[in-house]
Amino acid sequence: MLELDRIRRAMPPTEILLVADAMTGQDAVRSAREFHEQLGLTGVILSKMDGDARGGAALSVKTVTGQAIKFIGMGEKVDALEPFFPDRLAGRILRDGDVMSLIEKAEQAVRPGRGSGACGKNPQR
Repeated sequence: MLELDRIRRAMPPTEILLVADAMTGQDAVRSAREFHEQLGLTGVILSKMDGDARGGAALSVKTVTGQAIKFIGMGEKVDALEPFFPDRLAGRILRDGDVMSLIEKAEQAVRPGRGSGACGKNPQR
């Protein structure tokens, strides 16, 4: 870490991005916190988002550092980097079918006893 700090001081970068493996979960969060405290991150790139990782680390990394997730890696090569869109990650975390359940629970919380489903329709299950 000291070497990185010396480089940063000698040649101030425009951005300091941490590339974190999304499959490491809370280890990615600990690394992000430490790097941010020592170097002052300006953003994060999460790799291996095409695997089993669904993005829980993304939410935690953003919270811990206060910095944006700028890209996610959806494969093994540089051309597999994609700009990060939070709404797409939310869909990935919830999986497609769970979005309706979330909407229904929210409607019930807002209008108790009127759990008629999204947009007044009773979904067929």
